[in-house]
Amino acid sequence: MTVLFIADRSTRASAGLSGLSMVAGEGVEYSDDPPFLFNTRPAQRRRVALVSGGGAGHEPMHGGFVGRGGLDAACPGEIFTSPHNRQIYEACRKVALADGVLQIVKNYTGDVLNFSIAAERLRADGVPVEQVLVDDDWGSRDAGKVGRRGTAATVIVEKILGAAADDGSSLAELAALGRDIVARSRTVAIASEAHRSPADGDRAFEVSPGSLEFGVGIHGEPARESIEISDLHGLVGRMVDALTVDLSAPDGVVVLVNGLGGTGQLELLHFGDATARALADRNLQVRSLVAGAYCTALDMRGVSLTVVEADPQWLPHWFAEHGTPALPSPKAFPGIKAIRDVRPDRDAAAGASRWLQDFAERTEGLRDRFNALDQAAGDGDFGDNLALGVSHAVRRGNVDDDLVADLGHLASAFLDDVGGSSGPLFGLVFGAIASRADDATGDALGDVVLAGLGEALTAVQRAGGAQPGDRTLVDALAAVVDDAGGRGVDVLDEASVLAGIGAAASTADMVAGRGRAAYVGERAIGHPDAGAVAMAWLCATLWQAVGGGSASVDTALGDLLPAESSS
Repeated sequence: MTVLFIADRSTRASAGLSGLSMVAGEGVEYSDDPPFLFNTRPAQRRRVALVSGGGAGHEPMHGGFVGRGGLDAACPGEIFTSPHNRQIYEACRKVALADGVLQIVKNYTGDVLNFSIAAERLRADGVPVEQVLVDDDWGSRDAGKVGRRGTAATVIVEKILGAAADDGSSLAELAALGRDIVARSRTVAIASEAHRSPADGDRAFEVSPGSLEFGVGIHGEPARESIEISDLHGLVGRMVDALTVDLSAPDGVVVLVNGLGGTGQLELLHFGDATARALADRNLQVRSLVAGAYCTALDMRGVSLTVVEADPQWLPHWFAEHGTPALPSPKAFPGIKAIRDVRPDRDAAAGASRWLQDFAERTEGLRDRFNALDQAAGDGDFGDNLALGVSHAVRRGNVDDDLVADLGHLASAFLDDVGGSSGPLFGLVFGAIASRADDATGDALGDVVLAGLGEALTAVQRAGGAQPGDRTLVDALAAVVDDAGGRGVDVLDEASVLAGIGAAASTADMVAGRGRAAYVGERAIGHPDAGAVAMAWLCATLWQAVGGGSASVDTALGDLLPAESSS
């Protein structure tokens, strides 16, 4: 996270509120001094105002929850700092309704202290006030007298109480309901990277490579426990067990998968799927599942999991519509979805040929290097796509297959199962070689591989339009074909393979004319094109498969690729 947008610290709270009021639309306004956001159009049946707040850095909580069906006011402090009591007092006075104000407070010392002082000031003015203290955090369960921290369960509390307030519940009813939800709630959070400090951009704490902080807080507090990274289902199972060890939940559970700021929505959805399956394995019925970034910690790379024992009495409030910009809009859980595969059944037990398995292992070994090359010009997924295509070919393979059959498996895998540009283009290459090799055996394979590469060049150029010099896989492929043709040879040999490797290396000096690197211009200079490098490596691999091999090629590949991953 850059510090650029928060460099003017004297105005960041009010500027954030101004932006939130614009996002929220009509009916939501903000006060600059003291800073708070408030709703000017409460529901007609609402008798109690809901007010919450806390340090900035947890957006969209709380300001994004102001509006119809949500909070009446939200008070932001500075980053990870509680609001001061005048903010809270003035916000409560501004929105107080006939039956008073309910304060929703996360259990942090500063928050509790300032909300409590504001509550005393309000009561002195004759305004009825109650509090709901949220203390759901599993990671601080042994914190002694101070109690557990308040974290992402606050989102669920505010959503349900917002709907209940719009239905006309009294102050006492809302306070009792909120406390009941809190008592049913538990949250555990993990992180692989801390947030960056707004002051200097450094990470708030370090996480050892290959490990996770298990039980982090939302203010940059490291966990008491560091665990080794495991597979997703193992990690989710451990989190679910921590939260449900004493949970019976006869009416099921409400689940919130919450991103801590640096975790993408796709990852959260994967996490949600694994959570639903883990709960089902433990005979706990999911009534609703929400996944998104609601209670963040700046850009912390992590996720929190909240499990709440459901109560049929308040589930309608959880599902109720609202008019806030950022509260979740939950749906009833439809049940565990079966993983569907529309492809024909294959005999996975048959295995693949030794050559194809070895090719898959070598490709996997180069995955990170290809991703790094691609990152210089694009999104860094080339190695992933290459490894994906080969893994699908292995699924198609049979232990008795020969090289020709394996090339066919590779062609169909890349064409049918890999997207982007690498999928179809490498599919065309494998397909052209396979079609020429279909009737060839033994020594003739060296001839037909070269002929297949020539046909592949034509097919790739017809499909993608690239020419030599455009910084694509065509540079390496054309160099192999042209070198052999220029020397009048009709078999793939050492010289043509070396020509391909040299052409791939030369793409490091090119400004791209085609492909993703064309969007970044000269910024890609200094790094060879990932596709060209992969094509050169493939040509060397095919040459080796038909009996080639030399120290010169090994050395050239070692210069092009890391020594530990070269062929």
